[in-house]
Amino acid sequence: MVEAPPSKRPHYLHRLWVELGSIGGEHDVFIKVIILDKTVRAIVLTTLGIGLLVAGHNHSLDQLTDFLENQLNLNVGRGIIVNLLVRGLEYAGGFTHVTLLAVGALAYAALETTEAVGLAMQRRWAEYLTVIATGILIPYEAYEVIRHPTLFKVGALALNVAVVGYLTYRKRLFIGI
Repeated sequence: MVEAPPSKRPHYLHRLWVELGSIGGEHDVFIKVIILDKTVRAIVLTTLGIGLLVAGHNHSLDQLTDFLENQLNLNVGRGIIVNLLVRGLEYAGGFTHVTLLAVGALAYAALETTEAVGLAMQRRWAEYLTVIATGILIPYEAYEVIRHPTLFKVGALALNVAVVGYLTYRKRLFIGI
């Protein structure tokens, strides 16, 4: 009896490329909620970023931006390294705190838009991007909820944990690559 040669398993990067290029599957209600959440966040962050860029040279806005940064949880993860980076950029480029916050809000809006469009197009890479981008900030959000709890922060943390948990478990991400 002649045995067939063992089939070679494709290289990891090839399997990853195929996985990321595949279609994610049907939209259920929770995926539609995630798309809506990402779209609303992108719109709010874009509006905030543009507004801060337009009115960014008004010093009375510093108090307002500090308040909005705290309430919208945009200061999550702002430890010593991020503070040093911000101070370095302010010093080297002559950027104000308001300008840096506006650019950061616009960059985050671009990420949220990419996630929403990718999920709407049923792309598998968007599911991975959403889990990674959302999951990275969960420890910082939890720290903020413990340190300065507000109803908005608790709700945002609960929604983000639900998004990561749902996409990871239900969509079977990170299994079998």
